[in-house]
Amino acid sequence: MTASVSLPFASIPVRGRISVPLPVRGASCRLAEAALTTVLLAGAVTGGTVLARAPLPQPIVGRVRCSIAETGAYVVSSAAGLTATSRATGGELATFRCTLPAHLLALYAVAAARASDECTITPSEGGTADAVAAFVRLGLRARGDGRSVVIEPGFAGGQGILEHDGDIYTVLAALLIALLRSDTRIVDTVPLDEQIPNFVTRWSALLVADEFLLPGSGLAPSDYLRTAKNVEAGTTPASRSAAAPDDASPRREHHGRQGGPPT
Repeated sequence: MTASVSLPFASIPVRGRISVPLPVRGASCRLAEAALTTVLLAGAVTGGTVLARAPLPQPIVGRVRCSIAETGAYVVSSAAGLTATSRATGGELATFRCTLPAHLLALYAVAAARASDECTITPSEGGTADAVAAFVRLGLRARGDGRSVVIEPGFAGGQGILEHDGDIYTVLAALLIALLRSDTRIVDTVPLDEQIPNFVTRWSALLVADEFLLPGSGLAPSDYLRTAKNVEAGTTPASRSAAAPDDASPRREHHGRQGGPPT
């Protein structure tokens, strides 16, 4: 029997905060972008809310914010980090069309499997045939359409052990698939373990965190209760000394797309 590892399934919507581990020194910025995208999509495809903190250049964070918003998710950039939440309680995403680089293709293909209808993804590099073949190997219902790939909702029948052939982006996509398909197995997570140490550990912790967050805020309900108790005890920072300039300054939030938070 081929050796394999079981990937964690999302038995509840993914709700929580995570500091996204950085890739090892010398790794491409594309890998850090893909890691941040993966954790945010985890919230979107399961009907949850994820706040991700990643010390990345603002252009990368901005690209991630805009790309996630294309799925219909509600995305907020604030001092606390980047937050993504589904607009649907069941995690169903809006139908979307997007053009993506190779390192993000599989991640958004998995997200497309959670959409209400067919989605169209156009590779900005590489061939369409290669993308279709890679998606089919992941169990996605994909077909070529000119220069684009059409992804149908849901997964193909049958479920074997996923192979990654040393590609870390396939491992990240497999983590997302496992959230939606129980008993998902992959040969191993070695590429991810070697290039982003501790990612799988923090990912597993995120899945069971079950923290209810408001988009744009880094506080969970327990934090608000703790603050209220401090107020009653007169031990808030304001009661001790003047707040730091950053605490008193207004914070600007950037929304990934027009419209308010989900109702």
